[in-house]
Amino acid sequence: MTLEPDDVIVTQTPRSGWAVASAGGETVALEVTITPELRREGLAREVVRLVQDARKNDGLDVSDRISLRWAATDPELAAALTEHGPLISGEVLAADYGERPAEWAEADGAEADGAEADGKGHSEPGLGLEFWIRRLPPS
Repeated sequence: MTLEPDDVIVTQTPRSGWAVASAGGETVALEVTITPELRREGLAREVVRLVQDARKNDGLDVSDRISLRWAATDPELAAALTEHGPLISGEVLAADYGERPAEWAEADGAEADGAEADGKGHSEPGLGLEFWIRRLPPS
């Protein structure tokens, strides 16, 4: 028995955690496993996007420096916000960046010492994130 090329079907089955694509005689394989470090970086980049959208919606200028305070109910998100603080603050021009002070939480949404009257609160329930941005005076 003789097999011709049209008699054979060749398929590719990628290993678990890999994606494979072929076109024009070339094949590319990518590892698609998401490590905890990569997930935290992705969360940080999502926060950057949310803050940039909030800046725009709040009418801030692109060059305005801000204060950014946050509270996260998800420990992984809190770890991402802490670990990638320099990345986030640099991308959104936050000269003041950090977790929301405890006295703000104790005030239960009311103005408290340290809570600026012109700070604007934002919430992203899907991430378990609340954040506040405030325009800082030019230095």
